[in-house]
Amino acid sequence: MKKAVLWICVICGILVFTGCGQKNLLSDFSARCGVDLTPGKVESVSDTHGGFHGDGYLLATVCFPDGSVYEKMKTSDRWRNLPLSENLESFVYQPFDDRVSIPPIENGRYYFYDRHHESQNPYDDTGFLDRSSYNFTLAIYDADANRLYWLAYDT
Repeated sequence: MKKAVLWICVICGILVFTGCGQKNLLSDFSARCGVDLTPGKVESVSDTHGGFHGDGYLLATVCFPDGSVYEKMKTSDRWRNLPLSENLESFVYQPFDDRVSIPPIENGRYYFYDRHHESQNPYDDTGFLDRSSYNFTLAIYDADANRLYWLAYDT
């Protein structure tokens, strides 16, 4: 009987912490991009950080029940209309990293933040491909599918 109760407690704990992790991730994303993303549901996450000096990438796919998040993005000065800039288009669709895969998106908005120490303006991607390392966050929202692709890339 004690083992059964213990197993039930362990399973409940896992379920609680798994749900909290998803909301924490969405809360973190929301704080970074200036739009509340917590109504979304995380569909997938791939995180390779944790290696040498925290190098790696985090790629998350978040699904939304409707287009209300898109309407908020339209009023935010941090989110820009698609298409992506030439630099971002090159990075995403002529990939520097074959493990990072985001489908082509025609209708939506994107958010870019350059975390590199050489960045003059973190919201401008003009010179970021000219560096020997990359530290940036890119989010692309597909308005047709109500889906967000969040990429944090660090080398």
